[in-house]
Amino acid sequence: MAVGIISHLHNPTFEDVRRLARASERAGADWLGLPDAFWWRDSWMLLAEVARVTDRLRIGPMVTNPYLRHPFHTVAAVATLQDLSGERVFVGLAAGGSEVTGAAGISRSDASERIGQVAALLRSVAAGEALDRRSGRTLEVALRPVRILVAGRADRTLEAAGRTGDQALLWAVPSSELDHSVGVIAASAAAGRSAPGPSPELVWAPLVDHGGASGQWARSTAAYSVLNSRTVAHQRWGLDGPALEKLRRQLVAEGAASATKQVPLAALEDLIVSDPDPARVAVTAARIGARSIAVPIFDLGDVEARVDWARQVVA
Repeated sequence: MAVGIISHLHNPTFEDVRRLARASERAGADWLGLPDAFWWRDSWMLLAEVARVTDRLRIGPMVTNPYLRHPFHTVAAVATLQDLSGERVFVGLAAGGSEVTGAAGISRSDASERIGQVAALLRSVAAGEALDRRSGRTLEVALRPVRILVAGRADRTLEAAGRTGDQALLWAVPSSELDHSVGVIAASAAAGRSAPGPSPELVWAPLVDHGGASGQWARSTAAYSVLNSRTVAHQRWGLDGPALEKLRRQLVAEGAASATKQVPLAALEDLIVSDPDPARVAVTAARIGARSIAVPIFDLGDVEARVDWARQVVA
């Protein structure tokens, strides 16, 4: 089982990602994903810096969305990053966060179809087909086959993961929703795959309170999770439409830390694993069939401890 790192450093600098990348490789992590957030420094430029300072670590956006960059640009970015790092590149795809709708004003109603289109384009260009089928013009940079990870909480995005992902990421999914999410992915994979293999490899990234500052960081991340969870979960937590809209506005305008105050206790208890005992977490990982564990990093000083914890889980 692999161990991955999802960066949650706030607006990281080039020096931040260099330190994170070196620490991740030194700690024995298998891969590192950087967020593609348009409020911050460009993800692909930061990933190029990660490629320069590492030798073994698999790297990629965690995650990019199919709206804010044209798929042609995403394909070119992947090929360019492969120039620096070889076959270590993966691509994380998702519907995009609430900012895509709230700040950029883009509807995400067709996200599952868009994710499938980007995945199909990456695979077809890597197989030697044209980048632009209408003109027949090809990408003038060599593109190798790339592993595609699809992340999501909404059913349609989970279905896209089952159809098109080499891997499916369950990141900060409520405990009460894990079995449902795994079932949606499995059913979609069984209905028909456009990706190799019978089903995607399941990557679980639980939101864990390890004590100290990690509890506050976990609560901040929960604000995103709440908005992207199913209606049945909102009802379970006592969140109606106006409450969700208030949370969404505050998240877009002020950020996750400020929006946390709008998240009810019932949601936090469902989203955050309060007992970090690796043996207990391993039981859940085995039950849902997770093949990899990913950990968020909010502080550069936590890398070694979080990777060690994840290794105990997968052991």
